[in-house]
Amino acid sequence: MKNILLTLIACCAFAFFSQTLQAQSISDADQKGIMANYNGFSAAFGKMDMSGIEALLTENVDQITPDGSITRGRSSVVANMKGYMEFLKGLPKPDKVEVKLVGMQSRYLGPGLILTTYTEEKSISFGSQTKVEKTTTAVILKKMNDKWLLDLIALTPVVSGPEMGK
Repeated sequence: MKNILLTLIACCAFAFFSQTLQAQSISDADQKGIMANYNGFSAAFGKMDMSGIEALLTENVDQITPDGSITRGRSSVVANMKGYMEFLKGLPKPDKVEVKLVGMQSRYLGPGLILTTYTEEKSISFGSQTKVEKTTTAVILKKMNDKWLLDLIALTPVVSGPEMGK
């Protein structure tokens, strides 16, 4: 009977803690960490700086690309991104590229884990022609040594589809 009572108390405490944790808003310090990671990754990606990107990843990071492939582990994700950057280098260089963060939301998943989703609009200009691409990304950040690192990166291009009911 004592074990059942202790188990019940533990379950209630866990349920309360889980609800409280998810209801918490992101602290200012953690929001600064999220933005430091986002800005650092964006800057490193823009410069095609693989060591800068690598420094922002956990050892066991997973990456899900828009084609649905899953890459596991820091060295594999870095190799995958390096290959993508080599592909980008072979494309014609645009006259102007602007990236605008149009939305970001974060919530705690547990102690030391944050889920952040964000949407970016990228304007790519070649002369008078401008193409706008929209991407939504979900990341899980893991706090390690007082720094928020990427533990999961899931990229999704935003495409228009048929309207419901038509």
